[in-house]
Amino acid sequence: MPESIKVARIALVVAAGLKIATAALFLFIFGAGAVLIGWGTDRAGLLGSALLGAAGVVLALFCAAVGALDLAIAAGIAKGRPWARLAGVAMGAVLLVGFPVGTVLGALVLMGLLGKDARDWFGVPRVSPPAAPVAPPAA
Repeated sequence: MPESIKVARIALVVAAGLKIATAALFLFIFGAGAVLIGWGTDRAGLLGSALLGAAGVVLALFCAAVGALDLAIAAGIAKGRPWARLAGVAMGAVLLVGFPVGTVLGALVLMGLLGKDARDWFGVPRVSPPAAPVAPPAA
């Protein structure tokens, strides 16, 4: 595996770890907030308690799912799957928004997956010119 592809793969694994850690942090923060508001007390009927618990679970599941997607893309890159290159480029572009760490990780992913080494690793076929049209036989 070329070095630039390894760097892109490692950047995706690091991004996945950060997203899964963020999911755990969301569960903790929102769960603790819902408990502090008071499940099972008079304040449990408040809208804030319901929103804290539900929002925390939804955000945690979303972050964990995106982290798992990053891991699947990294595994596809290691195996040289063409779909993983496209998905990795898309994920790298999304990572660019997360300043400063996501920007660095996204740039590493894009540099690794858009270079010449990537074309060789993933076996991207060269575009050949179309064949000349064949005239139908005369009747």
